Amino acid sequence: MRLSPFVLFHHESPNQLDQEAGEAMLRDYAPLVKAVFLHCVSGEMGPVYVPPPKYINGRPMVFFRTYVGAATIAVQLGLMNPLGLQKVIDSAQDRLSGEPPESDKWKDLMQDIQTAKQFL
Repeated sequence: MRLSPFVLFHHESPNQLDQEAGEAMLRDYAPLVKAVFLHCVSGEMGPVYVPPPKYINGRPMVFFRTYVGAATIAVQLGLMNPLGLQKVIDSAQDRLSGEPPESDKWKDLMQDIQTAKQFL
């Protein structure tokens, strides 16, 4: 049986157990896991803490606020191309079209789009 490398992408708010599971995967299965992405979400208004990336066995564990942020990191790591990043930006903007422009969701998205522009 041939095993293919993969990327773990966790959608829920990461907690200590999620991070520990990702670290264990990177520690024990580094040849198979290219990266671990953990989504930092919060039900509260205002800024959300996004931890800095860490490397285990030379493989990244990264934390992100928006999918544009995740896609930008994926481009930086060579896991996605700029065309894919642009598609994520377009999709994210479409999905937020019903949200008020002053919402924290738009603020987070626009901040990540600004960062993403240097990779397009």
